[in-house]
Amino acid sequence: MIDRIAVVGAGFMGGGIAAEFALRLGHDVRVAVWDPKPGAAEAAVERARAVAAILVQAEVVDAADAEARLHRMVAVATIEEAVDGAAYIAEAVPEHLPTKQAIFHDLDRVASPDTIFASNTSGFDPAALAEGLTHPERVVVAHYFGPAYLIPLVEVVPHAGTAPGIAEQTAEILRAAGKRPAILGRFAPGFVANRLQQALFREALYLAREGIATPEVIDAVVRHSFGARLAALGPFTVADFAGLDVYASIATNVWPDLSNETAADGPPPELASHLDDGTVGTKAGAGVFEWSPERLAAVTARRDQILTLALRIIEGRG
Repeated sequence: MIDRIAVVGAGFMGGGIAAEFALRLGHDVRVAVWDPKPGAAEAAVERARAVAAILVQAEVVDAADAEARLHRMVAVATIEEAVDGAAYIAEAVPEHLPTKQAIFHDLDRVASPDTIFASNTSGFDPAALAEGLTHPERVVVAHYFGPAYLIPLVEVVPHAGTAPGIAEQTAEILRAAGKRPAILGRFAPGFVANRLQQALFREALYLAREGIATPEVIDAVVRHSFGARLAALGPFTVADFAGLDVYASIATNVWPDLSNETAADGPPPELASHLDDGTVGTKAGAGVFEWSPERLAAVTARRDQILTLALRIIEGRG
């Protein structure tokens, strides 16, 4: 049982990870949050109260317990103070390899040799994160999905040099915080979830580009048909329910016509144009769709309502 956890990086993901550790671990723990950006850690601590309200609504944390546990999450001024006594460090700095590598070298310098370094990278090779460290054997990926406190699964990805038992120790810590860890057999770019998501997104771009369906229609098709079924069962179980003979027939008919576009020479033109004009999604007020503050608030509320209900069902409370 660990009594000190450090979270390095206090943005949307890091703040959510820290709040969930503080609120869902069943024993007393200190969750120290540090971010190189001044004020970011303090802001994450403030946001934890909103996370607590959502987890209470999901019925995975009692209201009285949530109030009592908020004090576990503390903002600290230095990386040394964050890792002092920590047995587990969750890294959640921006998804930029040199930035992550620099943070890992700083952590390697100040943390205890047996502290686990768990990166929330969404696709980098953990071996690249461990490169040049004094103790590369303690590095593993623990990839969350946003919102971190509502999506149960975490992908745990060791590298060839990760010490035996580190991946399972990481999984045990995550389970204690209510997560559903999935330990991968080896690294592949994008792990499992992002590879599947990108395969879907590549085909969605193709369908929109060819005029087969608009982005609005494509979103509706996914949300109101197979997306719900996939969430309930997963792709292989869906295939068994449908019949592998049926799937074999569909594969023969459909696979030859699927998009096989690569991004080896850069992003596809639809994404490149958004990068050029800065319309990169909700954070910019526009992306594929226009995002007024009112629309963003409404869609975010709908997302959280659905995910809260799903979490309640997964936890056996629905």
